[in-house]
Amino acid sequence: MEHQKIVIVSLFYYEASDNIRISTVYNLLKEKKASIELITTDFNHRTKRKHDQNIHPGEVTFLKVPRYKKNLSLGRIYSHLVFAFRLKSYLKKLSYTPSKIYCIVPTASSGLACANYCRKNKIPMAIDVIDLWPESLIILSRWRKILQFFTYPMYWMARKVYRAADLVYAGSKEYADFAQKYNNKTRALPVYLGTDVGRYNDLVSSGSQKITKPAGQLWICFGGMLGNSYDIDVILEGYHMLVKKDRVNAKLIFIGDGQERDKIVQYKEENHLNIEVTGFLDYAGFLHYLSFADIAINSFKEGTRVAYSYKFNDYITARIPIVNNVQGEMTELIEKYNLGRNFAHSADSLYAVLHELTNNPDLLSEIKKNATFVAGEVLDKKTVYQEMIQQLMH
Repeated sequence: MEHQKIVIVSLFYYEASDNIRISTVYNLLKEKKASIELITTDFNHRTKRKHDQNIHPGEVTFLKVPRYKKNLSLGRIYSHLVFAFRLKSYLKKLSYTPSKIYCIVPTASSGLACANYCRKNKIPMAIDVIDLWPESLIILSRWRKILQFFTYPMYWMARKVYRAADLVYAGSKEYADFAQKYNNKTRALPVYLGTDVGRYNDLVSSGSQKITKPAGQLWICFGGMLGNSYDIDVILEGYHMLVKKDRVNAKLIFIGDGQERDKIVQYKEENHLNIEVTGFLDYAGFLHYLSFADIAINSFKEGTRVAYSYKFNDYITARIPIVNNVQGEMTELIEKYNLGRNFAHSADSLYAVLHELTNNPDLLSEIKKNATFVAGEVLDKKTVYQEMIQQLMH
């Protein structure tokens, strides 16, 4: 029988340079000389294209799933279910006995496939809760009550997976507390995404875009997918108020792409504003653009269930002052370490914090120093992941 391996299961996987949970865990385990097989889908959720399997490490196994075009769609649910069924079949045919299975949740269907395999083969299962499905999927929908009925199987599966896990990790304290309610076997451990300043610097320097920033111009940036869970209206209106009232030489840049792009372009043209949408960039290109930012915005629609976002972590790693409207752990970090300002879910509130920051360059400099400290010391990956990696290795 082949030597034991840690099996990692994740529905979402991107290029090795990307700063996502699965890449972080994979790379840290490899640094510890762990033997790994990473099982994922052959579909890239971000680009909505099939992965180029030739550019990925040999330890990555891609299971074929149907494509889908929209994040909230029956096609996506079907694709996830296909992955769960093919995962179940693939695990049965493994030629070795894993020492552990580490599964990122969501989705609950793939978590349930892992849980059933681990129970039958008496293998410890670790889960890592990085989002709450279906809660976070339906909270903004006008059809919430109907969706609660139709997504009940997701509720049932998620709670079954939480109960089955021998080790529970989560992307935030809120998610850890949520999962803990259904698991009395282990202590749910919150583990932030973490920062890697050295890798960030390497990726920024490898960015190939030629970026020209006019002298004296402030760049206010929003990074990532332009989806409907982000409060794009508040960002646009708050920025509009800033340049109209304060006559600030500022540019608003959306570093990314998505379904809200047309709304942004239309608002820009109607109001004759200095706004740019970069389009989709690879992670190195994204960070390269972000390195020119003076202020970064983290804005979700009111009611969105999010505890800790990837973009927030990128902003800190880039040492940029953050304006944030998500209550909870990100709010607490900003207040504790003076990393920027928190605002309410309104354009007036966003304008107020932008007004304070853009009219106070000394404050911006102080916040950047604080962010440098937090990125290098408080949230360093090797610190925040230490206990988790030790548990997975033993």
